[in-house]
Amino acid sequence: MPDLNDLRAQRANLEQTIEARQRQLGPDHPDLANDLRDLGRLSHELGDFIDAQSQLRRALAIHTEALGAEHPEAATDINHIGLILHDIGDLDGACAAFERALAIDERALGREHPSVGRDANNLAGVLKDMGDGFSAREALDWALSIYMTAYGPDHPTTRSVARNRAGLG
Repeated sequence: MPDLNDLRAQRANLEQTIEARQRQLGPDHPDLANDLRDLGRLSHELGDFIDAQSQLRRALAIHTEALGAEHPEAATDINHIGLILHDIGDLDGACAAFERALAIDERALGREHPSVGRDANNLAGVLKDMGDGFSAREALDWALSIYMTAYGPDHPTTRSVARNRAGLG
C-alpha cells in the first residue's frame, strides 16, 4: 500500500497530466474523464473528500455527456461517489448512489457481472451501517455468488466479500 507521500506525488503528477491534456483537448473532452476519476480516487485516499467529490462529479458529467447516463462508466463514477458519501457518514446518499450504480450495471452488463458484484458489496456495507442486516446479507450473498463464479474462491476480492458476509452471521 502506498504511503501518503507516494499518494501525494501520484496526485501531483496526475494533476499535471490533466492540465496538459485539458490544454490540448479542451476541458470537457471525454478522454479526461478516467483521469479525473483517478484523481478523485487519489484525493479520496488522501482524505480530501471535497476535492474527491468534485473530480468524480466532473468525471460523471463528462462520461454522461459522452456515453449517456446509463453507461457502466457513469455507474463506476457514481459508485466512487457513493464510497465517499459512505465515508463522510451520508448513508442515505451513499445508499442511493450504490443503488443507482447497481441498476445501471445490472441493466448494461447483466446480473452476474463483477461490476454488479462490486456494487452489491458496497451497497451491503451501507445497508449494514443503516441497521438493515437482512438486506445486507442478501446483497453480500449475491456479490459472493458473482465473485465465486467469475474469480473462484481464492481470489482476493472473493475472500474479502466472504469475510464481509461472515461478519454478518
